[in-house]
Amino acid sequence: MMSNEREVLSLDPITFTRILLSLVMLGYTSWVDMKTREIYDLIWVIFGALGLIINVYEVYTGTLPFWGLGISIVFSAILSLVLGYMGLFGGADVFAFIALAVLNPFQPRGVNPSLGFVSIIYPLSLFSNSALAGVSFAIFLLLRNLSLSFGGRTLFSSYGSSPLWRKLVLMATGMRVDIGKVRGPPFQYPLEMPSEDGLSERKLIVMPDIQDDEGAEEIFRRLKKQGVGEVWVSQTLPFLLFILIGYIVTLVIGDIALYALIGLLSR
Repeated sequence: MMSNEREVLSLDPITFTRILLSLVMLGYTSWVDMKTREIYDLIWVIFGALGLIINVYEVYTGTLPFWGLGISIVFSAILSLVLGYMGLFGGADVFAFIALAVLNPFQPRGVNPSLGFVSIIYPLSLFSNSALAGVSFAIFLLLRNLSLSFGGRTLFSSYGSSPLWRKLVLMATGMRVDIGKVRGPPFQYPLEMPSEDGLSERKLIVMPDIQDDEGAEEIFRRLKKQGVGEVWVSQTLPFLLFILIGYIVTLVIGDIALYALIGLLSR
């Protein structure tokens, strides 16, 4: 504990400020994300602007290389926007990564992660560890559903001939919950479609339409009207929380995926 305290105290003021601003930004927005799933864009503008001011100061004093700074931020911004365009990130996640890249374009000076490996383009390590943190949620869902199944719960009744692969995907991406406890959009979306007549078997779906909240609410209403007791739902990820976890992991441990890859290649 004392060594960690000494390491924090040994950080130069600029590095300490970068890390503090990043933790405050991600900590606050993660809390809001879990509560409401709505983040005001002004937050990213404020913290991104503070990061930009720090970068301009360090370039002016010769502490940071201008071209290296530009490459790191531009590359991270393009990657974030591409992933957002592909639907893998939400709008808040895209802005969070861009602001985080502005605040942390390079590995913080004086911070030595235990694995000793981070990407040359430091924000890539933040991407990587955040993605791994997100995958951990899928593992949690899988273990939860397996425990229910082994405990005697029937998870796939009333779905007829749904293919095995679809059921396996749902085991790692969805939750079967009491329809009376469904929170609905923007927290939960249906992973099944009601039958047309209320008598035939329902259909499982893998990818919910998270852009159509009214459609999702209508599906839940129809399922409830048909007397369905439990329903498969997609629990939308508060991904900003995983970005926060990924940031802390990168600071303390390093780039886990890069470490594993180098270990495999060195065998």
